[in-house]
Amino acid sequence: MGLAACQSGAGSVPQAEPEPGPKAESMGNASPAASPPSTAPDGTVYPFAAVDDLETSGRVIAVRSGDDLRVGGLDDVAAGGGAAYRLDPTCGDITSTRAGQFVTACGETVRVFDEVGEQAVELASPATSAAMTSTGEILTGADSERTVRVYRDGEEVDSFGVARETDQILAVPRAGGPDVADSAVRINRFDTTIQDLDWRGGRQGGTLRAGLGVGGVAAGRDGLVLAADNTGSQLLVYTANDIIRLQQSAPVPPSPWAVSWDDESALAWVASTASNVATGYDISTGVPVKKAQVNTIADALHMVTLDDGTLVIASATGGGIQVVPPALKLQEKGQAS
Repeated sequence: MGLAACQSGAGSVPQAEPEPGPKAESMGNASPAASPPSTAPDGTVYPFAAVDDLETSGRVIAVRSGDDLRVGGLDDVAAGGGAAYRLDPTCGDITSTRAGQFVTACGETVRVFDEVGEQAVELASPATSAAMTSTGEILTGADSERTVRVYRDGEEVDSFGVARETDQILAVPRAGGPDVADSAVRINRFDTTIQDLDWRGGRQGGTLRAGLGVGGVAAGRDGLVLAADNTGSQLLVYTANDIIRLQQSAPVPPSPWAVSWDDESALAWVASTASNVATGYDISTGVPVKKAQVNTIADALHMVTLDDGTLVIASATGGGIQVVPPALKLQEKGQAS
């Protein structure tokens, strides 16, 4: 993936700075706008209960709806099948690994799922968010403390302080294959910040403001991190190979939330609930350029892209699971201005 930057990275560790203007008074704790009725979503829509979380790893997806988690191939899960697991309401967001596994923090336990079973890691301190690196370490954070902990082979091997409480942790693949240690970032929604984590060195990294009110955040490859600035209606493009850097930003349709990196088409996708559209942007030139747009189901708060380029979008209010195949997506791409 070639990613051109529109701002240069500073040599020092960046820190979040207040943004001027009247909107600064309402920064943080963003919430998506309720969608109008969806009239003509592209692709195929499968009936499904309200979805709370959606992740993918290769050909496998994980869909969380209430206390039910389904893991399996797209066709199986969309039809109500796949491996079924029960989740307590206290379990945090689902994150994915490169190896077809899905991870969630459930208080004093991290649960790791795949298509055939589940493993559990007992924690030394309760957590509300977790991610697993490509080398097998588990990183945890909590919304009640300013500490990130590192587990290896089921044991806590390190912990270090961070800027604020943690609402989400992501492991971010870097170039060089699965043997290269991932980067990691954490999100705080109250002050809408993103911070890189030097988890191998046992210390926090730099902190940047993530727009006026961060929505969805997703990792791509080669250190790429995408974020939706829900309040400011922007797509934010970061890299986190060494320290966190904001490389690009662009205005998008109002109330963006879900984001996804599409490796097959090299597009950054962002779904906007106020207008029921998902838009794909080429980020290779230094400024995001609109290349594709599809109509979505209502309240499309969750979106992933499969390895073959299929877009999978899920409604948070029971509007179903929408599948946009590569052929239709490419057709829309050719028609986009």
